[in-house]
Amino acid sequence: ARQPQLRLWSLWWVFNSAGYYLVLYYVHILWSEIYPTMDNRRVYNGGVDAASTLLGAGASFAAGYMKIRWTLWSELVIGAVTAFQAGLLLVMNTTCNIWLCYAAYVLFRGSHQFLVPIAIFQIATSLSKELCALVFGINTFFATVLKTIITIIVVDKRGLGLSVHPQFYVYFAYFTLLVVVYLLLAAVGVGIRHSRRKQPPELALAREPCQPPAEAPAPEKSPETGTVRA
Repeated sequence: ARQPQLRLWSLWWVFNSAGYYLVLYYVHILWSEIYPTMDNRRVYNGGVDAASTLLGAGASFAAGYMKIRWTLWSELVIGAVTAFQAGLLLVMNTTCNIWLCYAAYVLFRGSHQFLVPIAIFQIATSLSKELCALVFGINTFFATVLKTIITIIVVDKRGLGLSVHPQFYVYFAYFTLLVVVYLLLAAVGVGIRHSRRKQPPELALAREPCQPPAEAPAPEKSPETGTVRA
C-alpha cells in the first residue's frame, strides 16, 4: 500500500468534504441576504445549482485526462485548488452582486468535483479491493462527524449562533488553514526529495542491506563408483 498518498487523500476527503458540504447547505441563505427572494420576482438559484452540477461533472471527466505525477505534486495541487476555493468563498461573502456570487459558487463546486475522482483513484490504488469500501466509509463518516461539530459550534444556538456572513468568514478561515497545512506538507516533501538527491552515493550504498555471498553447490557422489562428481 502507498501509505503517504493514502493518508494525504484521506485527509483531503475528510476535511475538504466537511467544508464543502457546509457551504452547500448554507449558500442559499447567503443568496437570500444578497438578493432577497421576497423582493425580486426572478430568482435563479435552481438554475445555478444545475449549472454547478454540470460543471462539476465536466470537471470530474476532465480530471481523468490529467497527466501528473501525483506522488510528487499531490500536496501542491490540493493546496492550489483549496486556495482557489478560499478565494471564491471570500468573493461570495463580500460581494453585493448576486451574479458574481453565483459564478463564484459554480466555480467552487466545480473545483471540488475536479479533485473527487483523483482522490478516489489515489485511495483505491493504495489499497486492496477488500479494504476500499471500508476506508471510503470511514473517511465519509469522519467528514460527517466533523461537519456536525462545526455546525454545532458555528451555526447552532448552543454554540456561537452566527448569522450567514460571519459563518462564511469562518468557512473562509477554515479553507485558508487547510491551504497552509497542504503547502507546508508540499514544502516538507520537496525538502525530503531534495536532500535525497544530494545524498552521496557512498552513503546510499552503505545504507543498503548487505547480501551474504552465494555458496558453491556441494559436490555429488556417484552411487556406483563412489567417486565425486562436480
